[in-house]
Amino acid sequence: MQVELIQIRNDAPSMYCDFVRAGHKGLQHIAYWTQDYDADLARMEAEGFRQKMSGKVGANGRFVYFDREAHPGTVIELSEVVGPKGRLFDLIRESSEGWDGAEPVRPFRDLSTL
Repeated sequence: MQVELIQIRNDAPSMYCDFVRAGHKGLQHIAYWTQDYDADLARMEAEGFRQKMSGKVGANGRFVYFDREAHPGTVIELSEVVGPKGRLFDLIRESSEGWDGAEPVRPFRDLSTL
């Protein structure tokens, strides 16, 4: 399991801003990682999920948030984890193995270097 802490640093429209402005705190979404983004996206859309926010982080790092939400914190993200983004998540997992709690905040590696 990987937990990401997201800090809003501007007023650009996003689901993160909507969540905070509505007075919510805590979990905003849960992500499912995929190596077959196109097939999984098509399957979810066929099941009635509609895209609300999407983007791309580096090469092969597409993601989408869906608009279904039963209560605050239940947004579902589909996140592509191949290419540099997949390698970064592998590095994050590897760095957690045997972690003793020291240095809890570490820089996020530049995806262009992977």
